[in-house]
Amino acid sequence: MDDNIGSDPPPPIGTQIRRLRKQRGLTLTELAERVGTSAPAVHRYESGWDRYQLPTLKKIATALGVSLEMRLVEVHGSETGPEHTENDLVRLISPSFWDKKLEASDLEEYPEWVLGRVLMFGAADQVSAVRCFFGDDAIRSVINNRGIDARTRNYWELILG
Repeated sequence: MDDNIGSDPPPPIGTQIRRLRKQRGLTLTELAERVGTSAPAVHRYESGWDRYQLPTLKKIATALGVSLEMRLVEVHGSETGPEHTENDLVRLISPSFWDKKLEASDLEEYPEWVLGRVLMFGAADQVSAVRCFFGDDAIRSVINNRGIDARTRNYWELILG
């Protein structure tokens, strides 16, 4: 097997799922039915959400007629960090806010809501960015709020000690 060291990493898995679904002429609902899940769940997988369930990924791959291959690739740099603006952060994390258009003012007015949503549903780069922006003390505060699922709470308790 070629480990592709030195080559560009493949597109994100969500992008690949969406491309394959459309190539096969499937709607979100049709793919969801084949996988045994909901259309919103498939949409989350296609939209950059990174809390994938391996059994679901395997079912999606089978439904699309492809094999699932996992590998580790070097990451160079980070999309956001403490030197980026609120608008940069909003642009990065907005895919996790499917029910409301996220505004820069929301970061200050509703920090617990923003942080909680990204901790539960955000991609790795989004979680890293909000962690840099809000800090670990804010995460400690948010993970004990009602609405944060047990898996997220346990994960962050482990990470933060």
